[in-house]
Amino acid sequence: MKKKTTAYLKNKVLWPIFSKYIRLKYAKDGMVRCVTCGVVKPIKEMQAGHFIPGRHNSVLFQERNCHPQCAKCNIFLHGNLVEYYAFMLKTYGQGTIDELKMLDKIICQYKRHEIEEMIETYKNKLTALELMQGEE
Repeated sequence: MKKKTTAYLKNKVLWPIFSKYIRLKYAKDGMVRCVTCGVVKPIKEMQAGHFIPGRHNSVLFQERNCHPQCAKCNIFLHGNLVEYYAFMLKTYGQGTIDELKMLDKIICQYKRHEIEEMIETYKNKLTALELMQGEE
């Protein structure tokens, strides 16, 4: 059997786990609020949206760069960045915003073992959250 590529592992294995973790982390009773418009929807109807867009490896899996967003804000409003900025400033402060902007400039190529470690880390974090919240 052919070994999965690192791109496959990142996009098809790690990303779904990380995305669910982000949405569940902010959920209450299976519902989660969009950080930019405030709409509340079931976890499965929400997305994990990035403050710093572009899906660059250096910020792609940064928890402080990724929060629950509805499809309208994340896709159709291209992240609803004015509201996202206000959320980030209030939640983390300008220092974190500046740090994420600097991180975004760093070229980062994940090695297979790094992706595999992140898969394991976020599987464990997700399992712990699911147990706490009674999810499956």
